[in-house]
Amino acid sequence: MKEHTETFFHPAHLSHKMMRIVFSLYLAVALVITSIHFIAEYRTTKADILNELKALENTFHTPVATTLWQMSDTQLNALVKGLISMPIIEGVDIINPTGKSILELRDFSEEQTPLWLFSIEKNLQWNLNNEDIPLGTIKLYSSSDIILDRVLFGFLLITLTAVIKISLLWGLFLWAFRRFLGKPLQALTNQIDEIKLEDIEDKRIELDIQDKNELLTLQGHFNNMLSTIEEDKKAFIVAEEKRRNDLEKKVVARTQELQASNEKLLYLASTDALTGIRNRRVFFEQAQIQMDLAVRQNTPLCLLVLDIDHFKLVNDTYGHSIGDKVLCHFVRLISSKLRATDIFGRVGGEEFAILLIDTPLDDGVRLAEKIRKSIYQTKIEHGMKAVTSTISIGISAQSEDEKSINDFFVRSDSLLYQAKNKGRNRVEK
Repeated sequence: MKEHTETFFHPAHLSHKMMRIVFSLYLAVALVITSIHFIAEYRTTKADILNELKALENTFHTPVATTLWQMSDTQLNALVKGLISMPIIEGVDIINPTGKSILELRDFSEEQTPLWLFSIEKNLQWNLNNEDIPLGTIKLYSSSDIILDRVLFGFLLITLTAVIKISLLWGLFLWAFRRFLGKPLQALTNQIDEIKLEDIEDKRIELDIQDKNELLTLQGHFNNMLSTIEEDKKAFIVAEEKRRNDLEKKVVARTQELQASNEKLLYLASTDALTGIRNRRVFFEQAQIQMDLAVRQNTPLCLLVLDIDHFKLVNDTYGHSIGDKVLCHFVRLISSKLRATDIFGRVGGEEFAILLIDTPLDDGVRLAEKIRKSIYQTKIEHGMKAVTSTISIGISAQSEDEKSINDFFVRSDSLLYQAKNKGRNRVEK
């Protein structure tokens, strides 16, 4: 019983809430009908009592009217007390023709006054020689207590019947809601809780319902939703796989593009834009590394610093395009005579440097002379004219106490200027 009461006042499920609403509506209707019934019984009983009062009044009206003028106060009191002793009379008033009260008597004390009094009254008169002589007025009172005494038993039966019906209906409502709504909804909730998105393929709602009702329709719609979710899930997985593959392809392509761009940037940052050989920064960096390695391994190094003679005159005479051709021809010719391990770089406008790895000074001088002669003997055709050029070379070998490529370069560069001062087109060591 306590559980049912808690369920009614604090419903945790929709079925219980619906039961409370239906039961509350029924209770309200029952109370209204019972109240109307009670009011009708009250009014009917009151009308019956008024009729009884009228019947009593008609019974003793004539004797009282005939003998009232002859009665003493004691006799009148005795008469009124006799009237009040009747079950339906709560009070009697006798009033003279001038409106003054002759006698007022009540069957209750002031502390126990009924909730509501009602009365009937009739004039008292005596006929003398065919003439009506007024003697006064008599009032008979009854009260709500008399009515309630009469209707109380019937009302108690009505109330008891209503309570029994309400209790039975409450139990029937509770059983019906639990059987046809509560249990299916609970089963639906339990099955929904067991469904997981990653394992939705073979999961469907199966309620133990035989009749075609709203719950069966809800089951069908929910299963359709699960099927749609499963289809959307598969489509999403396919789309996601395709998107991932496309993304991976784009990443690979983008990585290759970035790698190519980085290689291009690295190439541009490390090479001379015109001739394609190492620029000054890279030449000095790589030459320093080889110099440090030669010191540890005790191997000889030669550093050649080369400069094209009168290169400004070539630019001024033939133009910068021919000057660029001379530089490129110069680089190709020298590169063809170097080993893969040698380091060749452009360190100035027309100034170049070569670091010969594991090469004694004499071998370096022979290579320098070979380069000088090749440049001198080569011509660049320009229209009807042939452009010739010469170079001056300064060459030195690494000394034992020399560890900086800058110091090494300064020595070879000073020898280059000695070659220029001595007439150019020569090798100075």
